[in-house]
Amino acid sequence: MESGLRLTERYRLVERLDDGGAMEVWRGWDELLGRPVAVKVLAPARTGPNRAFRRGVNRAAALSHAALETVYDSDQTRDASGRLASFVVTEFLVGETLADRLRRGPLPAPEAAAVCGQIAGALEVAHAAGVTHGDLRPEKVMLVHGDAGADVKVVDTGIGAVVRGARTREGAEDADGFPAAARAADVRALGAVIAACVAPGAPEDLSALAARCMGRDAPSAAEVAALLGRDEEPSNAVFTVSRTALPSDDRTRALPPPPPPPPPARRGGARLAAFALVAAIPVTAAAAVVLSAPRSPVAVAPPARTSTAPSAEAPAPTVRTPQTPPPEGGPRVTDALGRLRPIVSRGYASGKIRSDVAIDLNNVITNLENDLTADRDVDVGGRIAELHDKIVTRLRERGLSPELADELNRVLATVQA
Repeated sequence: MESGLRLTERYRLVERLDDGGAMEVWRGWDELLGRPVAVKVLAPARTGPNRAFRRGVNRAAALSHAALETVYDSDQTRDASGRLASFVVTEFLVGETLADRLRRGPLPAPEAAAVCGQIAGALEVAHAAGVTHGDLRPEKVMLVHGDAGADVKVVDTGIGAVVRGARTREGAEDADGFPAAARAADVRALGAVIAACVAPGAPEDLSALAARCMGRDAPSAAEVAALLGRDEEPSNAVFTVSRTALPSDDRTRALPPPPPPPPPARRGGARLAAFALVAAIPVTAAAAVVLSAPRSPVAVAPPARTSTAPSAEAPAPTVRTPQTPPPEGGPRVTDALGRLRPIVSRGYASGKIRSDVAIDLNNVITNLENDLTADRDVDVGGRIAELHDKIVTRLRERGLSPELADELNRVLATVQA
């Protein structure tokens, strides 16, 4: 592939981000929605790998978790020789890989628990939906630095085994493997990641958990996520944490990543206490709760309310009402929709929006994007007003924070005559 090439008359390749090989990774530009994207092209090969690649992408696209990269699109193209090559379009992540971070030294124990806990949570959701990663390693984990700290993103879920098979020319035809064996391989790989993150002399519970993941009596990804302190996730009922949102234009800037922030001191004790349960207390009940909702991020019990939590009798906060948008679509509408989804994802990661509300809003945004892309006769003004009403309703239900609702409505307000 060459810089400047447009795939499906929509995605323009801007800059190659790797050295090629089994899969080329490009920084691209979505000319329809006006946003940066990552375009990953599988090297032209036999029919088998391409078919397995598309199947893995389709499965990964159905997953929903804050620590999984978002899949936007997939299709096929032809290289200069006319050979078919499959590609996938995902969100563009600005940060560094976990492998790059570990080259500067191991992580402190609380930070290692936080990072590996998010990886385990992503695997948990994928496994519950019958999807495996297939090539989990520090190079496949991105640390995306934002205002709330370093967010974890696991990339290439569902296609890792296909890419690995194409790279080694072994097993590419049968990338899925046996589900149970593939899940066990993911957990062993997770154990290796945990071991790579911790320093010599780290708490024995961390090392014991890594060894158990790589042993014969390995836990499930759900059990590992529970042991790594799921109770430390933000409450999904009342939002009392206030963080300053990133400017919307920062999402398009490919800047060198800043130094990772120091981990919050308060997390260490809770997580390390949870590690002590590795060999003593089974976590079957925790796994059963998670498996009951395979495609939704996990909701946890809210902590005790603080003095900053809103009173049950307090009136709903007032929000800014966007002006009525024009009756037809256009670049302003598609650009606004492209800016809404990252706000929702960032809000979920920081605990400012409940998982069910995040899924609901994303579905509304996606449906409107699809209708505009298909050139259907769409009442854009009515649909934008419906989206605004949904935000107001969810705010009254305390499903999202006032700050996040205000940020979403500011974007909607830009869609005006």
